[in-house]
Amino acid sequence: MLRQNLRDMERARERYWRSYPQTSPVKLRWRALAVRHAFHVLPGESILEIGAGSGIWTRELQRVFRNENEITAAIFNEDLAESSQWGSIPGVHKRWTESLDDLPLETFDYVIGTAILCHDRYPEMLKAIYRLVKPGGQILFFENNLLNPQVFAKTAIPAVSRWTGNARCQVGISKYQFLRIASQQGFVNVEVIPYDLIHPSLPKSLIPVVQSVAFMVEHAPILRNLCGTLYLWGRKPGGSNIRPSTSLATHAMFHRAVSFVIPCHNEELNVGPLIAALCKHFEDYIHEILIVNDNSTDRTAEVTRGLAAGNPRVRLINRLPPNGVGRALRDGYQAATGAYILTMDSDFVQIVPEIRDLFEAVAEGYDGAIGSRFTYDSIMINYSFPKIVSNRLFHLLARFALRSNFHDISNNLKLYRADILKNIAIRQDHFAANAETGLKPIAAGYRVKEVPVSWINRTLEMGTSSFRILQVGPGYARALWDVIRSSRQLKDQADRKVMRAAG
Repeated sequence: MLRQNLRDMERARERYWRSYPQTSPVKLRWRALAVRHAFHVLPGESILEIGAGSGIWTRELQRVFRNENEITAAIFNEDLAESSQWGSIPGVHKRWTESLDDLPLETFDYVIGTAILCHDRYPEMLKAIYRLVKPGGQILFFENNLLNPQVFAKTAIPAVSRWTGNARCQVGISKYQFLRIASQQGFVNVEVIPYDLIHPSLPKSLIPVVQSVAFMVEHAPILRNLCGTLYLWGRKPGGSNIRPSTSLATHAMFHRAVSFVIPCHNEELNVGPLIAALCKHFEDYIHEILIVNDNSTDRTAEVTRGLAAGNPRVRLINRLPPNGVGRALRDGYQAATGAYILTMDSDFVQIVPEIRDLFEAVAEGYDGAIGSRFTYDSIMINYSFPKIVSNRLFHLLARFALRSNFHDISNNLKLYRADILKNIAIRQDHFAANAETGLKPIAAGYRVKEVPVSWINRTLEMGTSSFRILQVGPGYARALWDVIRSSRQLKDQADRKVMRAAG
């Protein structure tokens, strides 16, 4: 029965995580961050963790959520519910229960779990979960991938399963079977993503070395299907698409001090939602929002004028031909009048809550912060593998040339002191300018922190991207060569500026 399955899965999972004390905390933190970045969780939203056991993962979740969210931990084994470890996890509502039916219906914004769904009655469990999540709420589970050779052997050969400590009911999950069953239960926007190729027995000291190779394999066609885990993501239809108006503007140093510079080319579908999201979550930080209209042929300018009529901090900058992201950034930076500049693309509306991490980094004392898509703490969905390969090769060359360790400086999600961006020379006219705004401050010796973010390919509602590898590749090469050639000059300029500021 489902009740017995849940007890057995929870206990087997507990043994498993405790069997690998070197890697379990690292891997569980990755999963906790994946939850946060996948959902873009806001303070106050409610989370149900199914099969919480003694709270090993719950502790990581609460750290990642900064104790700002109500986590209900559903536990199916009484002795695990009574574990003394629960006393060290603040702000969690621990609930020992024998059945999912005992939990309140349509109560939770998010329902999550790890290694608790992959058993022979999971369709029945999905049906029960559907009743628990609010209309419009989401689920995310990390479960065994049937196509992984080790998981397949455990599923197909009961003796192997028992020998390795699996629960009797434990199975691997097939991507296409899950898509079918989740859709039958009523979930929409279902995603099944291979995840985590790093084996738990790998020594902790080797994880950073293996990460880069594992990242590539996890996103490579065909090979990615061998990952040990799938993360299973879905949404319950209904509810409102309007998120809570939660202010994330908590640092006085940014009060009315930030110029948001947003280059746009044919972004009439995204301008309104993005400005609304920025005002909802960062109202107190906004000095101005500069929409740099890069010769759009749609209604981008008209939509922006309408928004500016109702909000004097929204400004439209209309560019004359020729087009180019670099040209738009140059114009936007020079027009900005705030003490800080946050630069972002117009299709970043979904990740607006994650901008908070950039502000946290600069508040810590960094000169700038960059949103990184290419770390194990990030989430990446439906990103073109050729783009991944090109991006990784570029960053490998850049790290070697500048003798600096960074993952992703070419993403246009950056926060700097305004003087930094106003004083670097952006020579590239197109997308490669994004590499310059990452590389040049680092080459100049500024302290720049990367923070993980999620990257999800545009939906149909967002339009299409104009980024093309073959067209922009030469620009990135020129940008890197320019930075290498002028790195000493950049450092000298930054040093002189610091000396003048000091006295």
